[in-house]
Amino acid sequence: MTTPHDHHGHGGSHGSGHGHEHGFNADSLRNNDLLYADVYRQAIDWLAIPAGASVMEAGCGAGGFTQLLADAIAPAGGVITAFDESAAMIDATRGLIEGGAHAASVSYQQGDLGALPFEPGSFDLVWSSRTIHHLADQLAAVTGLAGTLRSGGKLVLREGSIRTRFLPDDIGLGAPGLEDRLDVAFQRWFATDVRGGGVRYPYGWTHMLAEAGLSDVTARTFVLEALPPFTDVQISYMGRHLRRWVESDDRKANLDPGDAEILADLTSPASEHYVFKRPDLYLHEMVTIYVGSAK
Repeated sequence: MTTPHDHHGHGGSHGSGHGHEHGFNADSLRNNDLLYADVYRQAIDWLAIPAGASVMEAGCGAGGFTQLLADAIAPAGGVITAFDESAAMIDATRGLIEGGAHAASVSYQQGDLGALPFEPGSFDLVWSSRTIHHLADQLAAVTGLAGTLRSGGKLVLREGSIRTRFLPDDIGLGAPGLEDRLDVAFQRWFATDVRGGGVRYPYGWTHMLAEAGLSDVTARTFVLEALPPFTDVQISYMGRHLRRWVESDDRKANLDPGDAEILADLTSPASEHYVFKRPDLYLHEMVTIYVGSAK
């Protein structure tokens, strides 16, 4: 089945993209874009976007991916439409791009994924990162995006994969397997608090792309990984990954009480168990993109 992936990174607003309604803003999204920058470059290279392509980014978020995409395709005549439901995200993306070398290659469009303002056959490639799983009807949204492609064009979804890990299995507090239990707690929280009213889609992302009428469906996974000493960007990301379980009552309600206490301890700089006092952290995450081609 399609699996949600928590919004640590790139995307737009709920209804048209990223979950900043769950505590994300332009600053945190830009921090995440910096974290994923090398992985994004690898994904863009692998996609081999043709010269002169017209690309739409469905859920542009704070514009970090937009900027990398422009760097990659604008010199060969490529153009990008940054699309998002949120005016604040459009403004953030415009603020990042304008004044740069490829500002003339990027245009902006505010709108809703449920009512796309684009003609059929408008784009050679559509990219949507961690956006679709937030929508009430995921298949309808993917079908709509597929309809904006030219023949042979590609729809690329960055969606569920192996979630963020950086703790050893046994941290010496509570039972081993804390991050495994956080994954279970996340699934409970997401199903009730985020997608409670959505139409379930009990199949994988590759199946969804095929059901949306696309062919040559494939997937590719890239690895984000880092060892100490961590950068400020990495520390910010990892810290937020744990703190959200302490700071959000809705999330905390899905935890075992003992795990909630452990997370409060791990995220307190004054604690002897503060997570960034550990020398054994290893940040790793799988970033998967799913691709289908228009017939």
